[in-house]
Amino acid sequence: MKSFLSALFVSAALLTVPSTAFAQFSADSSAPTILNADDAFTANGVITLTGQADIRQGDVRLLADKVEIYTEGGGNGLIATSGFTRMVATGNFYYITPDQEVRGDKGVYTRADESFVVTGDVVLLQDDSVVTGRVLNYNLQTREAKVAGNCEGRKCGKGRRVSILIRSTNTAQGTN
Repeated sequence: MKSFLSALFVSAALLTVPSTAFAQFSADSSAPTILNADDAFTANGVITLTGQADIRQGDVRLLADKVEIYTEGGGNGLIATSGFTRMVATGNFYYITPDQEVRGDKGVYTRADESFVVTGDVVLLQDDSVVTGRVLNYNLQTREAKVAGNCEGRKCGKGRRVSILIRSTNTAQGTN
């Protein structure tokens, strides 16, 4: 079983984690995981980062106003040796990779099935396409996404249904 954090040291407002705990975030699982926040504390097996929380591994980044990391075993202290089960990121949630960006009000990552559920004003940017809705279920492993709105039917009004913008990559000239 992978360890969640091999070491976690609080120094000023910087947390650095040289572990592969978040390997599922990045294709480069050997990259160190770095956590930054204005404050960090732990209670009952939950590590909480507040104030512009920023988690990075390789070229992948998770941002939010607050991130709660639920550890296995429920240990206390900012040095956790057990794995984690889920993360809850609230307020200005962003998940950014080199080829896509997901943002919303809240993101809940579940390690068991490597999935995010993003709620609020959800925006998924991938390539030149944009998808918006109220809820996104996204599997990091399979890259399958399901977006839902909060209303059904044409009479819902703008902004309440799923909206998809697909920009054509076909730039053939001379065709009308």
